[in-house]
Amino acid sequence: MHNVTISATASILPPTALSNFELVQRLIDGARGRNSVDLLAEERALDRAALIEKKTGLRSRRFFLPTENPVDIGASVLEQLMSDQDWAALDAVIVSSSSTHGFPGLSQQIIAASREEYGSLGHPFVLDIGSNACAGFTYALTIGQSLIQAMNYKKVALIAIEFSSRCISYDPNAFGISTLFGDAAAGILLSSDTSGIASIIESRASSLVDMQTLSYVKGSGMTAHDQKADVPQDSRWFMAGPPVAIGAIDILTDEIRRYQAKGYAIDWLIPHQANLKRILLPACDATGIQIAKLCTSFEETGNTSSASIPLLLDQLVREKKPIRGDNALLVGFGASFSIGSALISFH
Repeated sequence: MHNVTISATASILPPTALSNFELVQRLIDGARGRNSVDLLAEERALDRAALIEKKTGLRSRRFFLPTENPVDIGASVLEQLMSDQDWAALDAVIVSSSSTHGFPGLSQQIIAASREEYGSLGHPFVLDIGSNACAGFTYALTIGQSLIQAMNYKKVALIAIEFSSRCISYDPNAFGISTLFGDAAAGILLSSDTSGIASIIESRASSLVDMQTLSYVKGSGMTAHDQKADVPQDSRWFMAGPPVAIGAIDILTDEIRRYQAKGYAIDWLIPHQANLKRILLPACDATGIQIAKLCTSFEETGNTSSASIPLLLDQLVREKKPIRGDNALLVGFGASFSIGSALISFH
């Protein structure tokens, strides 16, 4: 069975940062722009804006500019990943996104755009993953690993692209959901060689789906072939906060303990960034993970959905924090309680 390594990481954070109060004002302005004025909801949202950081840890989030689009951003991430690689050796591109759906998919469009610049690019396997929402990247990782191990692929790019700002509801009545999300794009390049940044020791993908969990997270995204079209208001994102938070703590705690029970040391925890104070910190406390070993961006980026984990991994690598032999546990949890995780060991 082929060894699978992470040979490159990359990420893009939007330049525009919005504070909690700035985001709430956008919610108010959005509703008023649709002639939907609810003064009580507006007052309640402004009051709650002061409590967001205290309750969740969230201070700001980043939004891509209206002129930016997922294909260009994704192509830029792929270019970063392939900066010192042979484009002819790229065998697959898998894109995870909670915020863009339809066909031709982002993976197809990114390949077409990249071929305009890099003529040696061959004809790779392409796949878009969307229905697992925030767990999309970890699902992509297990698929990419399998392609290398079972299909003899040499290089597989995994890219997570999130334009959450186009999918949230700009309405003060949607305060509890719309304030949490932010935009980002990030990715990793998997290879079959033994060099690189880290090796995948173990991974898994699963779910706890039942009729009840299907109702916890709902919504749609931008149309992949018409990215300028607005997401319909009735398709904007919904999340049942309390049951999702309770379930997410259990999922994260169980995944950590699953690897601990096998005797693995967890030197770095890289979890999906759903909520710092209500999910991540309680899970660390329950499993004995030191806060200094918890990788987090939630305070400054919010919930960047499937881009959370590769964004954090790229930041960790850029900051050169891991030493040879350190293990990092990646844990994603998404819509309908889909679950993905991977343990990697740094070279």
